[in-house]
Amino acid sequence: MKIAAMTWKGSALSGTRASSGRESRDKGISHARQEPRQEQERIKNSKRRTIMKKHASKLLCTLSISALFTPLALAQSVEATLAHPHQNYGVQAAEAFKNHVEAATDGELTINLVRHGALGGDREITDQLRLGELEFNLPGAGGIASIFPHAQVHSWPFLFTERSVFWALPQDPEYMQLTRDELLDASGNTMRLLALMENSIRHLYTTRGPIRTPADMQEHAIKMRTQAVPLHQELFEALGAAQIVTVSAPERYSALQSGLIDGLEGGLSSAWDAGLMEVADYVSLTGHMYEYLWLVSNNDFYESLPEAHRQAVDEAAIIATATSNAISFQDDNEALVLMAEAGKEIYVPTVDELRQWQDIAVPAARNFIEEEVPESYIEATLAALERTEQRIAGVKGSTTD
Repeated sequence: MKIAAMTWKGSALSGTRASSGRESRDKGISHARQEPRQEQERIKNSKRRTIMKKHASKLLCTLSISALFTPLALAQSVEATLAHPHQNYGVQAAEAFKNHVEAATDGELTINLVRHGALGGDREITDQLRLGELEFNLPGAGGIASIFPHAQVHSWPFLFTERSVFWALPQDPEYMQLTRDELLDASGNTMRLLALMENSIRHLYTTRGPIRTPADMQEHAIKMRTQAVPLHQELFEALGAAQIVTVSAPERYSALQSGLIDGLEGGLSSAWDAGLMEVADYVSLTGHMYEYLWLVSNNDFYESLPEAHRQAVDEAAIIATATSNAISFQDDNEALVLMAEAGKEIYVPTVDELRQWQDIAVPAARNFIEEEVPESYIEATLAALERTEQRIAGVKGSTTD
């Protein structure tokens, strides 16, 4: 505006003709009117650009912060699958594992549960775990023995004197670390042991009987169904079964009903839940074999988890173990009561009769186990078992003082 005024004044003082002065004045006034508007527009545009830059800067800052934190949040949100058996104690253990992991990680690690049959047989599921297609599995000894024959040592007949010893052996830290290392080595560093928990205490169920001693097996010519596990088959052949028959679990009922088999063995609750006691009339509480469920994970998956998540998984394994043990004990007791109420003949062998079972079963199994399981692991198991029995005896002694 000042420049325009000076231009107008300079023209007047220069002695220019009046018309030229008016033209200059008119032009000067025109410029004076236009230039303030242009300056105002320039200032407005400048302010607008400044505001836009500030907004853009804030937006860029927000996006930068989001870029920093969003990938971390996404990385912490992980899904995993646990395959588990259909028995009630296995289902309850799996749900306890899931609930604790998800609560302890605030949902950053979620566990999907699927029953074993939906993913195939034992070998297929084990292969999926080793390949990383499955994160967690809860098989019995038979489901892991193809990769880890060591697992069969716990199926040694009459290895455990009572349930408390069976539950307490996995609490021996030295033994559990050895077992974990041996499993990692045998599986090519793909399978990590998290926990051992109760699967079953196995007894006899027959359509003929009662079966008090191995001699009764021979007298009644019992055709015996076993799992497709060589140790079980050799054991009952040594105990006097007339024939060893392998049928799948769903076929057990019809096999008993048709007479294809006369007897089978397994846990009390499993036998009752499967309806087998509708056909079998005799129960012999031999307690000849204790078996664990093996809670295992894919090792790469486990090691990829943040430390806090690994801790949650380890805690969940302890909770799942306590759950399986408690539910197994409860379900077995309930099944035994139901069998008695249904009029089944339940026989409890005497000490002398149990010794007759042991005298045949223990050496027969020893020959098989010594061929399948490294001697060092057998010795470590027996040493850990002795420590466990002494520990329990000490606890019992202190409670009676």
